[in-house]
Amino acid sequence: MRAVGFHSEPAQITNASLNYENVSRSDGDVFDSGDRIHPRAEIELYCQRNSHTLDNWFEPELDESANDFDARHDRYRQMIASFTGANARLALVVVPDASHIAEDIETLVVRLLELDRLGTEIRCTDPNRPDALQSGEELLGLGGRSPQRQARIRDAIVAKASRGEVLGRTPFGYEAGLDGLLKPVPVEAEVVREIFKTYAGPWHAEDSKPFGGPGLRSIARLLNDRGLRTRTGRPWSALAVSGILKNRTYLGTYTRYGVRIAGSHEPLVEREIYNRAEGVTKSRKPIRRRPTEPPYLLGGIARCDLCGRGLSGLTRRRTWTRVDGTSTSKSYRYYECPSRDARAERTVGVSRHSSWHADQLEKTVLTEVQGWGVRIKKKLRPVVGDTAEEEIADAEREFNRSVRAVASAYGTLNDLAGPLKRLEDARTGTASDDVVQIDVKKLLEELQSSDISLAKAAASALLERVITGEEQVEVIPRF
Repeated sequence: MRAVGFHSEPAQITNASLNYENVSRSDGDVFDSGDRIHPRAEIELYCQRNSHTLDNWFEPELDESANDFDARHDRYRQMIASFTGANARLALVVVPDASHIAEDIETLVVRLLELDRLGTEIRCTDPNRPDALQSGEELLGLGGRSPQRQARIRDAIVAKASRGEVLGRTPFGYEAGLDGLLKPVPVEAEVVREIFKTYAGPWHAEDSKPFGGPGLRSIARLLNDRGLRTRTGRPWSALAVSGILKNRTYLGTYTRYGVRIAGSHEPLVEREIYNRAEGVTKSRKPIRRRPTEPPYLLGGIARCDLCGRGLSGLTRRRTWTRVDGTSTSKSYRYYECPSRDARAERTVGVSRHSSWHADQLEKTVLTEVQGWGVRIKKKLRPVVGDTAEEEIADAEREFNRSVRAVASAYGTLNDLAGPLKRLEDARTGTASDDVVQIDVKKLLEELQSSDISLAKAAASALLERVITGEEQVEVIPRF
């Protein structure tokens, strides 16, 4: 069978200098050793053993870098040109491995599909990965991201974790020492100990119910009343206190990336107190009801003008007894900043974080939108569905899944054409062009729909942000 050789390493030896008896081993394989022979020798030996006739070479010049992707692309186009035209003859393309003909898996698939349409294919001389797609899956990465490099990074992270060294943010109460291990921060450490002791309450007998001390909100209020703040400078909240109480790092145990090391650093809390606090949490764990409340129209859009945090949707229920002895209840819906401390904000001169009745804020925003003129509506650039970044990420995931499936013999090379086109469209923006071509008038109508799901989707598409203060509201359209 006719064959052409293609590799990316500059020539160092010629046919005259090859001695196949010297490079061959008793088992007939020269590729098991880490000291592989030159790519040209590999290709010639491969063709000799498989009765292929080498008709042409597409290899770099002596002064060309192995990582010169432009030059490699030019050589590839020259090879394709040799396969087309009036007097062209097809040939099998022989490479040492997939990394010689493409720099990433996406480029490899493009070239495999092009050669397949011409009626030929690529074979690798590596006996462990003769299939080009399988070779590419192991050696190449999407967009030039090498899976080998990613594996080395993961190994380095796990190795660091196995030594108990700090990875990512350090928990409140600790800092990273010069040796990379967790060291207590005295002031913060005292706050941590206070939280555990206050919540755990006094000691109780093993057979008694652990009632414990004050609840999460009460502890947060006590800390805030003393002017204490979290590491980010925000007021303490029930959620922040709960995060402290659940963190086993305070026992001196390091846990990251599947690695668990007991006694890796100085503990801040005694195990007996930690266990008591854990027992209190279990005894107070509420019975969760399935949420029946409809979603909040401005969830994820409304923000506090004081701190910039997103407003949370809250539902408060009030129950009272009538004169005739019957009871009734009513629900009140609010948008409220998580940083809000109602008690502290009663003080004169203290700035107040946002808190709005849901109906009032939504009505204010809708009134503002209804007042938009033609000029604003023409400038609107709504976003529906995935953003461009999400579209690309989703297309990459689909493409990678398809490559893995075909490389595992589930499907054919042609099954990659669709995922490849979707990825190319996402990269060039073709896929997101349709997002802009939407009916703005229809979205404005849907924003006022009684169907909250429909109205919420329209709000997310049309509104960039809703900045709320004590009394004023700023609606920012998506331009």
